[in-house]
Amino acid sequence: MTDSQRQYFIVGGIVIIALACIGSFTYLAGNLATTINPPPATNTPLPPPVVNIQAIKSQAKLSAVEYSTITEVYNETPPEGLIDEFLGNKEQLLLLVYGDVEAGFDLEKLDDNSIWTDGKRVRLVLPAPEILNTTIDFDRTHVVYYENDLIFDSNNPNLQGEALKQAQDAIEKAAVSEGLLERANEYGQLYFENFLYSLGFEDVEVVVDAQIFKE
Repeated sequence: MTDSQRQYFIVGGIVIIALACIGSFTYLAGNLATTINPPPATNTPLPPPVVNIQAIKSQAKLSAVEYSTITEVYNETPPEGLIDEFLGNKEQLLLLVYGDVEAGFDLEKLDDNSIWTDGKRVRLVLPAPEILNTTIDFDRTHVVYYENDLIFDSNNPNLQGEALKQAQDAIEKAAVSEGLLERANEYGQLYFENFLYSLGFEDVEVVVDAQIFKE
């Protein structure tokens, strides 16, 4: 091999190495630029939120409010015989009754027309709040006073039961007079507004049908 051929091969090798280095540099630079400035992401719009009447009805218990109260209930068995009536004798009972009242919405009254949606807008019409349940705490309820002056008549076995029924009515009336239905109305609207917002709605309206409360 002559000196000129040897120089030709050396120069050719240097050129090949240089081209390879330039290619590698260009590839690495391109990857680095992509890492620093990634291509813009494509935003995929989310589907509109979905809600149905069954989903609303399942929240019934969670949207209710409770009220605890104490009331005194008096009941008596009036005199029946002439002597008892003359003397004013009678059977008397005074109970101290502890009870709880639960108020909320009877969501079984809802139908498909009670809710309206349009994309991320929703409107829900609730029925009027009402007393859902009343319970008496028999562990704390007790007799405060009892007297039986009847001479010819035996004890009235229904006296205490009648008093407890009166107590249930008295507890419910006390709860209503203390604004339980108004509280149920306010809490229910706030609860269902938050519930619908949590599903993804952005424009939420919750109203109570006619705003008329049962008493």
